[in-house]
Amino acid sequence: MTGARKNRLNAGGWEFFLPESAHATSPPSQQLIVETLAALEEQRGVPFHRSRHATTWKVPFGPSNGGKTNIFIKRLDAARGLIGRAKARSRGARGAQVLAITMKLRARKFGVPTVLLVGEQRETGREVIVTDEAPGFMLTRWMNPAHQVDLTTRRRILHRIGAEIARLHLSGYIHGDLTPYNIFASDEIPVAITFIDLEGTRRSSAVALNLERKRLRNLVQLGHFDLPGVSRTDKLRVFCTYGKYS
Repeated sequence: MTGARKNRLNAGGWEFFLPESAHATSPPSQQLIVETLAALEEQRGVPFHRSRHATTWKVPFGPSNGGKTNIFIKRLDAARGLIGRAKARSRGARGAQVLAITMKLRARKFGVPTVLLVGEQRETGREVIVTDEAPGFMLTRWMNPAHQVDLTTRRRILHRIGAEIARLHLSGYIHGDLTPYNIFASDEIPVAITFIDLEGTRRSSAVALNLERKRLRNLVQLGHFDLPGVSRTDKLRVFCTYGKYS
């Protein structure tokens, strides 16, 4: 990980790095590390999400007298197998990559979570990325009929998602895992879209031979889930708006 030595702290067998970009809004570093270590040792709450390669904890954070927010602590598993370990050595720390891509996307006015802390455990190959909470709610919640979101708001969110994905692709970026679970939206006007889980997000050259294939893969990732309340027409609204702006 890059950065000044003063921004690195060792605790609990982990080497943590506090990004300069998060200092203006970051909670106190020692408290943040304490909460992170407690979650990693499974002494703080329960896992919020478990994927094939990571476990994420959603942890309330802030003063006990109010003003609490949530932070997300994502522990990335070590690479598996000879090929996986070889790729891990060549690409470097995933936390550093997420921090770098977050800065680039934010510079282009994309909604992405603030990276508050990254860390690695060299002897195990595991890493951790701590971010703040994205505004609004996950796309799946907005679409679920159980939450009784009005039709106008639902359609406004769907159209905005199509436009933001088009802008992302036109900026040269391909999301690593563009599923409905990795998109947050608010009901503001205009709708605010936030892309999360950026470990696999990369910028591709405009002349890359497989660029269109990568873009299509993102759209397939987004559209292949059968979610409560999402019709084929809803999916077409996203894709038609994408086509309009791409």
